[in-house]
Amino acid sequence: MFELNLAAWLLILWLSVLGAVFGSFLNVVIYRLPLGSSLIRPPSHCPKCGKPIRWYDNVPVLGWIALGGRCRQCHNPISIRYPAVEAVTGLLFGALGAVEMDRLDTSYPVHLTLLCTLLCAGLMEYDGHRPPWRLFLISLGLAVAARFGWRLSGGPTLPDWTADWSGPTAGLAAAIVWAVALLRQQSVGYGLGLICVVLCLGDGALPIVAVSLCLEAAQWAIHAKRRCPPCLTLGLLTTAWLLAGGWSFG
Repeated sequence: MFELNLAAWLLILWLSVLGAVFGSFLNVVIYRLPLGSSLIRPPSHCPKCGKPIRWYDNVPVLGWIALGGRCRQCHNPISIRYPAVEAVTGLLFGALGAVEMDRLDTSYPVHLTLLCTLLCAGLMEYDGHRPPWRLFLISLGLAVAARFGWRLSGGPTLPDWTADWSGPTAGLAAAIVWAVALLRQQSVGYGLGLICVVLCLGDGALPIVAVSLCLEAAQWAIHAKRRCPPCLTLGLLTTAWLLAGGWSFG
């Protein structure tokens, strides 16, 4: 792991703040994308009274605390999930930055995009929505671009495509097909989530996918009434793997 000095800690702090700001946007994505609404207009507003949220009330986490968790206009409660998503996203930006400090221009953006995508997909599933396929496009595109584009541009050497996708990956592809067939109600979101993990991590995704599939199969076997959203489980496993140092790029 990269040695952390004062400059590195300041960078991690900056990444965490940036992540909290980005988490505010993820809240918009989670709420609006399944509904087919614009992510830009209207601006952030209270879901109860519809009044626009003032910029100083929209400061990640702190704005919610300052308002006491209530709308300034109608005084109706604002869900604690909004600042929670902002805080979690900030932690993801900072923690992953600490682990991949020497890879901020290579694996970091790929892995960070993957984790944010799975977080959004998992919370959409929790809300009873099917994550739309377009949610996964950025993560898929970035992973493919990283494996091809950075090598062609003379950047850091990435694992050879052919060598990195031999052996275990064939079984991984079969597992994805099986997962899509098994999880019929969640097939699009979960299947695309698995593909994103495979593209971003290569054969390093094998233990993540294996554990995730086993957990999902177990829940279906016991007919669990309150199943953990599969994309959220996948995101937690991927986060644990990356923070434990299981990256594959570099």
